[in-house]
Order: sequence, then C-alpha cells, then structure tokens
Amino acid sequence: MKALLPLAGALLAAPVLAPPPSTPAPLTVQQERDQLYAWLAYAVVYQDWQTTAQRDSSRGFNIGSVLVNADGYVVHWGRNSVNATRNQTQHGEVRLIQSYLERTRQYALPGYTIYTTLEPCAMCSGMMTLTQVTRTVFGQRDPDYGAALQRLQLDSRACSPAGYGPYPRTVQVSQAPDAISSAIDSAYARYRGKRIVDFLAAPATRVLYARAAARMQRYRAQYPANQVRLDSARRFLARLPQ
Repeated sequence: MKALLPLAGALLAAPVLAPPPSTPAPLTVQQERDQLYAWLAYAVVYQDWQTTAQRDSSRGFNIGSVLVNADGYVVHWGRNSVNATRNQTQHGEVRLIQSYLERTRQYALPGYTIYTTLEPCAMCSGMMTLTQVTRTVFGQRDPDYGAALQRLQLDSRACSPAGYGPYPRTVQVSQAPDAISSAIDSAYARYRGKRIVDFLAAPATRVLYARAAARMQRYRAQYPANQVRLDSARRFLARLPQ
C-alpha cells in the first residue's frame, strides 16, 4: 500500500488533459446545397458591387437573391435596384419573383427556394408567402427589419382577445449554414454606423462577399448530386451581367 502512495500523488498532480476537439458533424445533402447557394447569392451581389448606398450614385444596395427550382437548380436572380429605378419596392427578392413569373408565365412558385443575402423584409416576405414559395434561406440577419416571416406565423390570440391567428400560408425560413454568413453577422455587430445598407457598401464587407464568391468557385461538393448543381450554378453566374 505504501508503494502505491507516491503513484497516487503523482496522478493527482498530473495536469488534466482537455478532451480532443470534436469533429464537426458532416453536412447533409440539403445543408451543403444551402451553403452553395448562399455563396452564389453573395457572388451575384459581388459581381456588381456598389461602393456606396447613396441614392444618386448607385444601382441600389448590395443585396441580392437567387431562385432555385424544385429539382435543386438555380433558375433566376435579382439584385436590389431601388436607386436606379427610383422605386423603393425594387428589392432583390421582388425583382426576382416578378421577372421570373412574367418570363415563365407561371402563377406561383410552390416547390421553389429563394436564397437571399439579407434576411427578408416584410414586403418581400409577404410576396414570398402570396406566391407560395416553399423555403427561403438568408445569409445575414437583419436585427431591425428581419424575422418578418416568423411574425406572419405569430399567434397573438393567447395574449389578447383581439389578437390574430397565424397567416394561413407558411414559408420555411432558416439562416444559411455557412461560416461567412456568421462572419458577416459578427462584423455588423461591431459596426458603428447607423444603416445596414452603409455597412453593406463598406470595404470590409466587400472582402467577405469576395470570400464567398471565391469559395463557390473553388469548392468541391461532398455529394455528387450537389456537384452537378454547383457546376450548373457556376455556368449560371458566368452569364450574368456585371
């Protein structure tokens, strides 16, 4: 027993080793696809980057969207153009939905997903709901004008007899599962300016959008089905006006 005492003391004095870092769980097919199309939406904006949000000096704000059909292929795009059109309704999602429906003569968009660089506002959320968009995946959160789709699903009847039930149509909404979207959120949290649209024209934000565009071009998909769609998305991006 006495012989074991020094060993016991040595064990107690030994440093406690931290467990090895856990390996992140691999992305599912859908999560990887969401990541790829989030990068594509950033790339659509980066390709026509606006260095200012001033009304007389820009197309609009650095916000854009892409539309993906039920088969998982990108079919359309839109960029915010409120300044060029002198029309405050011309958000990227609005332009995307209106122009695609007009071009294809479709009535609505069931089964489609919209990937947008910034969390949708109330106007864009309403249009997505009315046109029966199935999902939307956004990149950056908008602390002031975001969560509009969630508010449409709010049931306030438990709070007041005069409350309202949730809107009868739903659009699934989630944030993109990529590190760049998280980095943009963190950068905006540190931003000292007043307007999110000015942040979106800042040089540091441009660097993050450039990083997303570069990742989209270099990335090799884990899943063959996603690689096919990624190759299609690259060809799609190459055809867009700059």
